[in-house]
Amino acid sequence: MQLRSVIVVFGISFLALSGCARNVGSGAPKAVGPVAPVSSVATNGYNGQGVGSQDLNTNGPIGGTNRGLTAAELAALPSHLRVHFPFDSDNMDANGQAIAAENAQFMMNHAHVQVRLEGNTDDRGTQEYNLALGERRAETVKSYLESQGVSAARISTVSFGKDNPLCSQNDQACWAHNRRVDFVYSGGYNG
Repeated sequence: MQLRSVIVVFGISFLALSGCARNVGSGAPKAVGPVAPVSSVATNGYNGQGVGSQDLNTNGPIGGTNRGLTAAELAALPSHLRVHFPFDSDNMDANGQAIAAENAQFMMNHAHVQVRLEGNTDDRGTQEYNLALGERRAETVKSYLESQGVSAARISTVSFGKDNPLCSQNDQACWAHNRRVDFVYSGGYNG
């Protein structure tokens, strides 16, 4: 009788735990679709917010902060800390690739820096779809950084989906601004 009770309790516990939400940024990298070789209207209009026009300590309202960087690392931060994406896409255009390449070079030059890639979407679509799309966007940028020689151990990803907007107007320009991956740097990597 006790064995049956233990099995029932174990089964209920297993079912309860398997239904828990997973950390969107964890797990093995996913396969990345092709990277578009041409520039798109979405990215041309938004080259990313750079050092001169972005508060380096915050990205979106719930985005992470750049922390633990030395004065030299802060001075050397890339001029663009965002890659923007076309509607309903996780493909980087040529401008996005250039921004990612600049960030990869920064990481290659500063071995103690790590990055969290924060995937974001506009507010159209379901929560689940947008979380998955934000994750795919972050994974696209991660794969690009790895292709440029940055160790995967120095890169983490998270998706905020549509919950981390930069602007809240209900128009094309605002939606394009929110479709992005933010680079959030931290120091102290000792891998």
